[in-house]
Amino acid sequence: MKSQLVTILAFCAIGVAQAQNQTVTIAAPEDLKALVQQANTNYPTLKQQQQQIQAGEVRVDIARTSMRPSVNLNGNYTYITPVPQFAIPLNGQEVVAKLAPNNSINTNVSIGQTIYDFGRTDAAVRQAADNVQILRRNYELTQQSLAYQVAAAYYGVGFLQRSLIVQDSVIRTASANVRLLSNRLQNGDALEYDVLTEAVRVKVAQNRKIEIQNQLEKQLATLTYLTGNPQPETNRAIEQFQVGVQLAPVSLFDLNGQFQTAAVGNKTVLLAQDQVKAAETDVLVNNRSGQPSITFNGTAGFKNGYPLEVEQLRGNTTAGINFVAPIYSGKRYKLQNQAAQLNLNASRYAVETANAQLRQSIALLNADIRSNQTRLANLETQVLQAHKALDIANARLRNGVITNVELQSAETGVEEAELGRLTFQYQLLLNQLELKRLLGEPLF
Repeated sequence: MKSQLVTILAFCAIGVAQAQNQTVTIAAPEDLKALVQQANTNYPTLKQQQQQIQAGEVRVDIARTSMRPSVNLNGNYTYITPVPQFAIPLNGQEVVAKLAPNNSINTNVSIGQTIYDFGRTDAAVRQAADNVQILRRNYELTQQSLAYQVAAAYYGVGFLQRSLIVQDSVIRTASANVRLLSNRLQNGDALEYDVLTEAVRVKVAQNRKIEIQNQLEKQLATLTYLTGNPQPETNRAIEQFQVGVQLAPVSLFDLNGQFQTAAVGNKTVLLAQDQVKAAETDVLVNNRSGQPSITFNGTAGFKNGYPLEVEQLRGNTTAGINFVAPIYSGKRYKLQNQAAQLNLNASRYAVETANAQLRQSIALLNADIRSNQTRLANLETQVLQAHKALDIANARLRNGVITNVELQSAETGVEEAELGRLTFQYQLLLNQLELKRLLGEPLF
């Protein structure tokens, strides 16, 4: 029993919800809503993803700038010597005529504008937008997972607090029996060994309580990590745990009739579908990367170097249209298209994988539902029997007609039955949370 309890509590500590189905809505208390809000505000990974989304949106704007004009101020000075020159007689004197200036100056304002690029810019904008959608979907997935981790940890606190109540009851009963056996020892109706054995029973129960308290502290530490709140509010955790376990039993999920409903809302499947869309856009981008482009270029400024007066700066204006059509690139475009198509095929298989994993997860939930509900129903009878057996054992102890072994057996039966029932109740509560997560439903 101890090893089983440690395993269940370990699951609580890391906020893992194992499988199950729900048809009943869990009422979310205000303190749980506040904890989820704190997690959304403080969790570092969400902050990181928010920044990545903003950067992605900027990249969309960057892609759009390809169809906008670019204006530059240009300036160039070059000293040249010697320069080509010749002497000519003029009015009885030789005059030196330069064909180029020693100080070459060229300053201008240039403008470039893409007139038409056969859809390359549109494809790049779409590619950047698809990448932003993937970032947003990842953000939603992280946010959803975070909310359910907080809920699992929150209800785990309630489970552990309820377990401590059960353990305190065990300690009180065992301590009362120690006092009773001590009185009987003084009257000569019991052995010192009986008193010592029951005292050991108390110590074992106290150690188990310490173990549960330790797990509770770890659970609270998990909540602090998830929410960023050093003192998370969990006053209603035990109350809400009790409310959750008292709901009607959850039913099995109809995989054959309702699977498409699950697939439509599952965040992982939606992410895989977004990645297919992005891969399709990558194919489009690569198909258009080898397309021609038509651009306009113009300049207006001053330069020297004109014949006869090569040193004099004069106005200089140019304008033209460029047409570029790739002819041969060493199969680069063909290979890029091939790689993009293979990536698209892989993304489509990823959607199939996500659907298969979702189906498997729901099937495992159904298996756990059947197992947990059956064992919980069996434990209800066991709990009733264990309490009655302990009542009879205590009555026989007071009358001196019971052995210490029989008393210990009755006490152990109550403890194991109560903790076992709590464990399966907690598992069913986690199962409801897990199914809501798989279906993509909000926590509240």
